[in-house]
Amino acid sequence: MFHLTAPHNPESACAGPETGAADPKALALIDAMTGCCHPRVSRLTERLLACGQPDQLRVLRGEVLNLLTLSFGHAEAQRRLQTPLQ
Repeated sequence: MFHLTAPHNPESACAGPETGAADPKALALIDAMTGCCHPRVSRLTERLLACGQPDQLRVLRGEVLNLLTLSFGHAEAQRRLQTPLQ
């Protein structure tokens, strides 16, 4: 048996010098992807961590919503995104 992703640890995922200045809303979107095994998660996480513009964050939120909908269904995607950018 194998796992597609390592167990998620929110503290380690958001720790480190490169995430110190990350937008809290971007970190919340990253947290919303917890448990998602989609191949785009790591690339989207990198883009969220580098995001510095509110307009860009809104676009990335849409991408997170699409990815979560593909992975978990619409209802679960909406539940996971209730807080960020509301």
